[in-house]
Amino acid sequence: MELVIQVVEGGLYIARLNQPEHSERWLRVICQRRGLSYKANMRFHSLAHVREYFEPLQPAFVWLEHHSAYDEMIGMHSTEKVCRQPLYWYCQDKTSTNSMRASA
Repeated sequence: MELVIQVVEGGLYIARLNQPEHSERWLRVICQRRGLSYKANMRFHSLAHVREYFEPLQPAFVWLEHHSAYDEMIGMHSTEKVCRQPLYWYCQDKTSTNSMRASA
């Protein structure tokens, strides 16, 4: 399962879950089992809120997408480009965690 977060002007973030082999309804059921109310394209006011909200799911992949309209702003043909950055929110390297505990 992946979580895609789109950056929108005005400090908003639109979050949606994606799993190509399953339907939107299946995603809602999985969320409900973990105590989350989910609908496609949920709106958030901070990345911290998105991370906290989806923490019970621990999606395998989290992407931050920023759509750029730069070409259109300088008078070129409108070709919206997407910058996609991975966020490593829920990945845990157990070996580094264990070595940090051992040194403490």
